[in-house]
Amino acid sequence: MTISTGEQAPVEKARVGLGRPLRVALLYGRDDASRREVARVALAAAAEPSAVVPTDDPRSFGELAQALRDALPDAVLVRPEPKGVAAMAELLEALRLGCLLQRPAPRIFAIADARVADQLRPAAAGLPFEVSSDVAELVVALRAFRRGADQDLTLRDELIEDAARSLAASTRGDALVIDVSESSTSCVLARAEELEAAHIVPLGLGAAADHVVARAGLDRVRRWLPRPVDAPALLERVFNRALWPGALPATESALALEMALAREAIAHALRDAEYAGLDVAAMRASPAVLVTGRAASFPRPAQTLLVAVDGLEPTALTTVFREPDDGRAERIALVLSISPRRSAIVRLTHAGGRAEHRVARGAFMLVPISGDVDVSVKGARVKGIAHAGALGVLIDARGRPLVLPNRDAERIPAVSRWHATLRALPSMGVA
Repeated sequence: MTISTGEQAPVEKARVGLGRPLRVALLYGRDDASRREVARVALAAAAEPSAVVPTDDPRSFGELAQALRDALPDAVLVRPEPKGVAAMAELLEALRLGCLLQRPAPRIFAIADARVADQLRPAAAGLPFEVSSDVAELVVALRAFRRGADQDLTLRDELIEDAARSLAASTRGDALVIDVSESSTSCVLARAEELEAAHIVPLGLGAAADHVVARAGLDRVRRWLPRPVDAPALLERVFNRALWPGALPATESALALEMALAREAIAHALRDAEYAGLDVAAMRASPAVLVTGRAASFPRPAQTLLVAVDGLEPTALTTVFREPDDGRAERIALVLSISPRRSAIVRLTHAGGRAEHRVARGAFMLVPISGDVDVSVKGARVKGIAHAGALGVLIDARGRPLVLPNRDAERIPAVSRWHATLRALPSMGVA
């Protein structure tokens, strides 16, 4: 992977990987704030939750101990409520019963002040117990575990975050990086002095393709395919794809499947981010979006654009870039997302002149213009000037949230039209 700023030449090369898998158990209080905090740390550290246990879990002490033993956590994130210390201590007793003999023993990270931590420490006697109220410090510690003895390894999530910061600096505004690789999916929003990151492992369009189906469901993947396929055949294709890491799609149907998996991986990452209390609305409204990884390595820019728009569902005027792991960044298109009640008048002013388009609700159209474009929508608070990119301006009036018809007879023609609009598949023309 390379780090670049906008469309500039690469500025750094690094040996990149995901490191060791990190399984975490999340123990938290009954309030949403404690749940969101442990979930946010796990997402930022690209950890895989193997157990999620609130203090009001209805299971018995013995059942909880067995569940935590079966989870085999490498680390445990503990976030007690101020008035729920006794309940959290009981969970830690169950953890000790279940995991005391595990080798290596799980490390406990308590997100609490020193006084609360001292109350909890006896319940975890015999297990490594660390205390921190600094989320960034916890993320660093968890990433150190993933890096292990390989201190020269650059973790993929760290590199993605650097790319988000670089894009935000170059565009002087909010910037979102979406990365879909073989085994991981990330959504990172960079603001002036803030970073919100969701890194999900394992989840991707290659070796972890089966995890997309396990989390999202086969029907949610199948709904993006522009041609009919029965569920057993699709499931076989997904598991075959997972068996061949690094394989390139040799057929149009294989490419369409990877695009479908990438859409659902992005959508699932956003759902996880929302669960953790991250600002998903700001991610969708970001004026600059960079797609990286395998989702940026599809043969045609239009394929990356369609995956990004369908998976992210942007809500504003958005410039979409893509940057493959072994390539340079390129500006794909300017996306205008609107939700008119019936229709809207879109005005596009550029070096070649001015044009008006009446856009009906549900429309999905590409205007092939280039250079800087002044965009305005009559009767709506949508206005801005941005570069159209290689493909032009994509006007998306399908509404938010994007709803696909349930019946194949209605959905497949609609999805096929969207592919045809961008000429995203070889049989639908050249993009």
